[in-house]
Amino acid sequence: MIPNIQLTRYYYGEQREQFSLAEDMYQGWVMLAAQDGSFSFTIDGGDDTKEQLTQFGELIFCPPSHTLKRHVQQTLSFHFCEFTCSGDWTLPQVVRLKDVSRLRSTFQYLREWQETEDLHQQYRGDAQHLIEDLIFQSHREQYKAQHNNAGTVDPLMNKAAAYIESRTCEHELSLQELAATLGISSSQLTRRFQSAYGLSPVRFATKVRLARARILLVETQDTLENIAEQCGFQNAFYFSRVFSNQMGISPSGYRKNYRV
Repeated sequence: MIPNIQLTRYYYGEQREQFSLAEDMYQGWVMLAAQDGSFSFTIDGGDDTKEQLTQFGELIFCPPSHTLKRHVQQTLSFHFCEFTCSGDWTLPQVVRLKDVSRLRSTFQYLREWQETEDLHQQYRGDAQHLIEDLIFQSHREQYKAQHNNAGTVDPLMNKAAAYIESRTCEHELSLQELAATLGISSSQLTRRFQSAYGLSPVRFATKVRLARARILLVETQDTLENIAEQCGFQNAFYFSRVFSNQMGISPSGYRKNYRV
């Protein structure tokens, strides 16, 4: 059962070469997660005292009164929050979230909340709901890992999905480059990704691009050419063709039907 939590503080740090404090101990629970870049960490008194490397797609949870040591490995943007909770509950030190699209969206809303200073206190509850959702997702992944052998999480494919999610709208997806980054062959990447996510890396990338495109169609006045460029499509014609084939409706029709 997920406990009631109370958010104590939240902070988004951008483009850091190092943490302000290499280690600290906290009165409440702490969640630390990379947005971009990577960092290594250990938790004194935790289940695993070996230094571990983490990046986008993974949430680090440090219990109260444990020392969290951390070092930036690659220029880092990160999310930090401290919270208290009722009752006894546990989470692993590292939780890898499979739904990286949902994670990126949650992170974006948290960043926007922090940046809107005049609404920061007025809508403090919004930030708490977002943190609660991250904890809900973490518990769900933990439960699935413990009770659903058929749906066992493949941590390396989580990294692959996070890589695609973070880059596919800005860069053409190269399976060879991604496979080399992960230390496996392209054929292994395709097979394992298909097993973990039910679709190929290329189709996953298209899904990410179309999800971004749907938001831009509804929430902006951008032209199809601009949207195509922002979502990693070659041009507006190709974007329209892919969108229509996958969604069963043209981009213009989607914008007309779903804009409120």
